[in-house]
Amino acid sequence: MENDVCSIIRERIVNLYYQPGEHLNEAKLAEELQVSRTPIREALIRLSSEKLVIIVPRSGVRVSEINLHDFKVLMEIRLILERGAVRLATLKANKYQIHSLEELDMKVKQADYEDSSTMLNYDTQFHKIIYEIADNFYLSDYLSIVMNQFIRIEKIISYKPAVFQAQLTKFIQAMKQKDLDQTEKLIEHHLENIVKRVETYIRTT
Repeated sequence: MENDVCSIIRERIVNLYYQPGEHLNEAKLAEELQVSRTPIREALIRLSSEKLVIIVPRSGVRVSEINLHDFKVLMEIRLILERGAVRLATLKANKYQIHSLEELDMKVKQADYEDSSTMLNYDTQFHKIIYEIADNFYLSDYLSIVMNQFIRIEKIISYKPAVFQAQLTKFIQAMKQKDLDQTEKLIEHHLENIVKRVETYIRTT
């Protein structure tokens, strides 16, 4: 039950149902999810370890906010983890796994670039496929935690991953050729564009 409750609250935070800075009341959450307060409390402790909520003694729980400093720290660790995931995936990928990326590439090419929600969904699918191909439980676990923070940021700024749309085909070709340097270069370029967009947004709001 705790995992189910935690997953629901996590999904709501990531998808901005609960806004950054919003206070979360244990009793209200228990009523909404029709559970006792114990699994709610346990879920919030777990989400605190994922930096999605902040527990303040004698004050309560609130959804963690996002600022430029936190984003830069997140980006530092994400770059390290993504490089590792991409290198492992490039080395391990078989033709069936590459085919799953090609199917996603076809969907991306047919998608409406202006539909930020759909594009972000495809972008998330891409990264999850890479994590699955990398096949490293610890790496995937840490990346999922970091990725959830990024999804929140991307939704807030209505980010459209244009570079992802344009370069996915190149990435797949590099993966087929086991070109570690090229796949790593492309993923870095992809993430650099997120950095520029987020920095601009935070500085102008």
